[in-house]
Amino acid sequence: MADEDAANGARCVAILSRLRFAVAPAYSVDEAIKVMRSLQPNLIVARLSDEPELRRLMAQDPAIGTIPMVTMTAANDDPDVLMAEIRAALRR
Repeated sequence: MADEDAANGARCVAILSRLRFAVAPAYSVDEAIKVMRSLQPNLIVARLSDEPELRRLMAQDPAIGTIPMVTMTAANDDPDVLMAEIRAALRR
C-alpha cells in the first residue's frame, strides 16, 4: 500500500486488514519500491499524485507491471467501493 497521506494510508490499512491482507505501508514512491523489492506483494493499492510517479514505480522492475494494482481516487474513498475494486483486481 503506497500513499503519501498518513490519514488515507491508515484508512487503507484498516480496509486491507479487514480483508485479511498483511499490509506493508509505504508513504513515498521510494519507500514503495523498497517494500516491493523485499516482499514481492500480491496486490498494490496506491494513491499516486501524478502519472510520472506511477511510471517511475512501474519502471523499477518489469514484474511490478504484473501485480494487480488499485489506484485510490475520490471515487473509491468509500470503503465498500475500495473493497469491491480490490476483489475485482485480484480476480483478473
